[in-house]
Amino acid sequence: MPLIRPRQVPLVAALGATQIIGYGSIYYAFPILAPAVAQEFQVSEPFLFGLLSAGLLLGGFAAPTLGRLLDRIGAGRVMTMGSFAMAVLLILLAWAPNIHAFGALTILIEILSFAVLYDAAFAMLAQKRPGETRKAITRLTLIAGFASTIFWPLSGMLVMEIGWRETQLVFAASHLLCAALHFKMTTTPVMDTLALPTDNAAPGPAWVPAVMTEAVALRAFLLLALGFALTGMAISAVTVHLVEILRSLHLGEAAYLAAMVLGPAQVAVRLMDATVWRDRHPLFIAILSAAAIVTAIILLLLPGPASLIAFAFAAIMGAGAGLSSIVRGAVPVALFGASGLGQRLGRLAAIRSIMGASSPFLFAWAAAAYSMSWAVGAALALAVAGLAAMVVLQQNLQRNGIVPPLRSKPRVRITA
Repeated sequence: MPLIRPRQVPLVAALGATQIIGYGSIYYAFPILAPAVAQEFQVSEPFLFGLLSAGLLLGGFAAPTLGRLLDRIGAGRVMTMGSFAMAVLLILLAWAPNIHAFGALTILIEILSFAVLYDAAFAMLAQKRPGETRKAITRLTLIAGFASTIFWPLSGMLVMEIGWRETQLVFAASHLLCAALHFKMTTTPVMDTLALPTDNAAPGPAWVPAVMTEAVALRAFLLLALGFALTGMAISAVTVHLVEILRSLHLGEAAYLAAMVLGPAQVAVRLMDATVWRDRHPLFIAILSAAAIVTAIILLLLPGPASLIAFAFAAIMGAGAGLSSIVRGAVPVALFGASGLGQRLGRLAAIRSIMGASSPFLFAWAAAAYSMSWAVGAALALAVAGLAAMVVLQQNLQRNGIVPPLRSKPRVRITA
């Protein structure tokens, strides 16, 4: 038997490193650097989050085009060019002479982020590991789950020691490393699925996409897109402002400790997906993720010991967010197959980004204009609506015999 399985480790490990750098520098560092940027340019922090929202919105319109490129020229080439572009943009961001240049560069970074973050990485795994995409996605997200744990304190330390401009230069250098890793991945061979061993140690079944009518497939895609988008809006609003939310509980510096629970919780729940839930249909995991987000946000509105609520919220929120990253790639593959995955992920990202672009800005505005509790309540409403969409999707597909009932015992379905 060819020695093919060990090749997965370096591919997934390298992608994990680039995802930590990508999410850490583009996403998690933003709220940490925002106060220093706002002070230098004499603008409000909600204005900066408005720039972020504008970039997310425009990025949604660009995602389908970038998704088609993933299918046409390969995810490795797209991610290589994307990482190099990120390095250049971050260097220019560090030299931004005014808020206008800073804003334009921030928006451009968000527009191009699709090319270097999870959606592109999932397409890479589908192209290089077609027989083990879900398993590879789970392992990738296990590694990348440490992005917030690493970059929240790292960004805070760097901005205090060297300033926000120099911090962006450090991030730019890290994206050059990502470009080199992504370029190397273009030469990684495609795993021969026929050579895969079929022992019982394989962490999960390869779910065979069911044949759907055009009407069923369209309804399933729209419900999936709506569920992902609404849940993503809640996750984005809460995680971008996580430290501020925890500070509102009057925890002081302990807010940072509670926030750091998010990353380990993401990793822990992904281990559960790789073991306990490995035989479950990915749609079951998607519903579990949406339910965890709802539960976590409810905790913020309950009375009780602030420290206990903060750590429980961060742990459950991390679990929900951790699973949401997996299902973004695993559910489309399980329902519709890997063919044309880049374009499909691009369309899902477009709907998710266009609907969710305003959530960080609106959350900041609501918290400033009304109260943190009011803003958290709005995020809860979005999370509940997202959960409802996923449940309706599961019920529709179950009626058509496409997915098993939620309470059914896992059944292994293996590709021919």
